[in-house]
Amino acid sequence: MPVAVPSQPKQGRPMVAIIIDDMGYNLQLGRQFLQMHARLSFSFLPHAPHAGELARQARSLGYDILVHLPMEPKEKKWRLEPATLMSADRPERIREKVGEMLAAIPDATGANNHMGSLFSENAQGMRVVIEALKARGVFFVDSVTTPNSQGMAMAQRLHLPSARRHLFLDNERDPGAICRQLRQLAALAQRQGQAIAIGHPHQAMLDAFAQCGTEALQPVELVGVSRLIR
Repeated sequence: MPVAVPSQPKQGRPMVAIIIDDMGYNLQLGRQFLQMHARLSFSFLPHAPHAGELARQARSLGYDILVHLPMEPKEKKWRLEPATLMSADRPERIREKVGEMLAAIPDATGANNHMGSLFSENAQGMRVVIEALKARGVFFVDSVTTPNSQGMAMAQRLHLPSARRHLFLDNERDPGAICRQLRQLAALAQRQGQAIAIGHPHQAMLDAFAQCGTEALQPVELVGVSRLIR
């Protein structure tokens, strides 16, 4: 059953974008998110088994599509994705990895980082990433997984259209907590004119949209993230 989340134009209202990260591993959940028919944006892990299929479906439905570029985190406990960008990688290897990941999701018009609290603090490495994205006409959203991320600053320096994440919706995987974050997202957009949030494809997120999506996002216009790129 489709979830009622407002996505129709609301003239003059603040705009919010919600990126659903980590798409591509769970086919059933991925399809449920696509079937919501809300103006969400979707970021696909390029080596996930169902990323290609779900990305094609997302494109056919008119969603904004991003490549979720895995980057090295500071914490060693996390499982690394194939072709994760590592701080020790040479520039030519970074370019090669980014090219391969963009090729895996050919419908993507944007990219954002998956994890990356170590790599994204490396200005030299992020320069190579941004240059590779710019060469292919792909915008960048800095997920800001560390306060010292160099992603958006480097994109602005190199004149690549970009934006940054303002809020994570599901640090707590609980529908009530996610609803509180959705209301906070709307309030933030009302204060600053627009805001970008990131969530993930799990049942609690679906339940939250079903329980409070219409009410929480009523004051704002939900748009594809490409609308908020500058």
